[in-house]
Amino acid sequence: MRSSALLIGLVAGAAALAQCSSNGDHIFPPGDPDAGEDATTDDAGDPFGGQDSQNDVQDSIIVNPPNVTLNAMGGPVTQQYTATRGSDMKQIQAVWAVGNPALGDIDSNGLFTANGLVGGVTDIEADALNVSGTTTVTVNVSWTENPGGVSGNVQALLKGGGNADNGFKWLYPYDQTVFPRALPPATMQFAGVAADYVLVHVTSAHMTFDGFYKGSNPTNLDISQKTWDALANSGGASDPLKVQITKISNGQVSGPITETWQIAPANLHGTVYYDTYTSQLASGGATLKIKVGQPAAVLVGNCTTCHSVSANGSVLAASYGHSNDQTFDLTKNKTPPPTLATLPDPAFEFPAIYPDGTMSLTCWGQHIPGMGNSTPPTLYDTKTGVEIKATGISGYQASMPSFSPDGKFIVFNHEDTTNGHTLAVMNFDVKTKAFTKLVDVASDNTAYLSWPAFTPDSLKVLYGMNERQDYSSWSNEHADIAMTDVATKKPVMCDALNGKKGNSVYLPYGSAEADLNYEPTVLPLAVGGYYWVVFTSRRNYGNIMSPSNYPDPWSSTPRKKLWVAAIDINPKPGADPSHPAFYLPGQEFQAGNMRGFWALDPCKQNGNTCMTSDECCGGYCRQVQLGDGGVGRQCIPPPGGCSGEFEVCKVQSDCCNPQMLCIGGRCAQPPPN
Repeated sequence: MRSSALLIGLVAGAAALAQCSSNGDHIFPPGDPDAGEDATTDDAGDPFGGQDSQNDVQDSIIVNPPNVTLNAMGGPVTQQYTATRGSDMKQIQAVWAVGNPALGDIDSNGLFTANGLVGGVTDIEADALNVSGTTTVTVNVSWTENPGGVSGNVQALLKGGGNADNGFKWLYPYDQTVFPRALPPATMQFAGVAADYVLVHVTSAHMTFDGFYKGSNPTNLDISQKTWDALANSGGASDPLKVQITKISNGQVSGPITETWQIAPANLHGTVYYDTYTSQLASGGATLKIKVGQPAAVLVGNCTTCHSVSANGSVLAASYGHSNDQTFDLTKNKTPPPTLATLPDPAFEFPAIYPDGTMSLTCWGQHIPGMGNSTPPTLYDTKTGVEIKATGISGYQASMPSFSPDGKFIVFNHEDTTNGHTLAVMNFDVKTKAFTKLVDVASDNTAYLSWPAFTPDSLKVLYGMNERQDYSSWSNEHADIAMTDVATKKPVMCDALNGKKGNSVYLPYGSAEADLNYEPTVLPLAVGGYYWVVFTSRRNYGNIMSPSNYPDPWSSTPRKKLWVAAIDINPKPGADPSHPAFYLPGQEFQAGNMRGFWALDPCKQNGNTCMTSDECCGGYCRQVQLGDGGVGRQCIPPPGGCSGEFEVCKVQSDCCNPQMLCIGGRCAQPPPN
């Protein structure tokens, strides 16, 4: 049995214990080394007053009161919980945890405190030995903030609404955007007459928020990180946020104008590596990185661009000025990263890197700007630069190749069959290094198909459809992004991502900013019930980057930016799988940014600290006892039992929650209903 100090630490660490709670499973997943521990013991070492522990294991715990609804109207509220042994209804001490700590926390005595900012439904769980009991708590919140110091009379006018300004409309974000949690606040941007006062009214199933603002930039609105997080945490997979904006301009009221935002109940993972040639952080061309939610940072400069990254985030390959190419070791977490191998161009220019980073396949770049004629596809060891003998692919012009996350397939532009209009997939055997069974999976008579990337399940491919054969994003070239199913070979346009709805363009400036989407890559992990794609776009960014101040999408460097969109995991056949995109925060505004390559971060060995299981090389991040007597999360060997979110699986039944999916060898949240 553990000490009481350790168990108090368990309660303090409740934020990390919710791997399976959101769908009714134990907060401690089966196999967790912290499952079934007791809170305090008597002299016999038994929390149940000396009763035989074998009977304890077969007993039950009842949590009271059951299924409470708390109404937090303007501040925190509390609820005292007790744990009762089912066999004799005797109250016992237990370890308490709350499924979603964003709603509030629970102390070692069972006192739950809702913070009054986040609404929703979550589990309350009591654990003792191998027995646990749960109930749910529903938290309804209604709160107001007034950072603008808006008077009561003006607040009343805003709440009443009006229609004085016909030009008042949303510019950014877009309606129906899917946002993950834990992002910096999105800058809300509007058209029309400048506002003197603004009301932001946001509702979800269990939350109502009113914010009154008077800002120095009256056509934009930035809310605090605290408020943004509270709103995002109050939404969920089936609980969108309804966002309404009302303004007063020169004493006249306009609005509300309304959008709905979907919230993916998870934080995005990994790092986006991208090219820029106009960075203020580095001289000349450089490869930069953005850890999602953080500012951009230089990774390697000195005109080192045209890169690829392994799915596990261990190896970067890039070209130095189209002369020498290098691979870099990203596991050392150094800037610049240590060099692994150096070869003449184009050995490591836009290669396909095997998911574990051990080898790469050259890119046939005859039509890619700067690459010139290419040599036959060649497999190289990324650490040594030594050629690896491979069979079955040397005879093909494999342009812009990319391995699948499971390493079993490769996709590329099959240039030698239709001169750029076809994508092909081949099987790959990592043991024999054999490429076999070439199959064309997408073809278009007019568009050149570019920069293909597999989804995490290795079953679908996203790619660009470019006007010109150079597959670029400059020189008046239009492009959009599509997806094809490898098995059915049926492509579908990602209209929502591209800024379209049906036959119309929903982007606020219309057709002038349409068809400007390029170079997709996909996060190799399903997160929050979606896949996630980062892509280059030359569209406008609200009024911050509007046609009036940056009229030419190709000559104005800031128009080239990175955007992120959610992709449905199981879309209906023939249906658009995409959702409206959001601007990737953290990138430099004045720089032209392109070719975002999304990879996981280098994994950690057992014994290292972690937050989620995808960070661990072995696939398990669990709560463990630390040497100082406290607790923390560490990468551990396979513990046995079923798997929680992001833990290793082979089939769906390996996951603790039967609603979860096994995608790319990891348990993943199911898509929203």
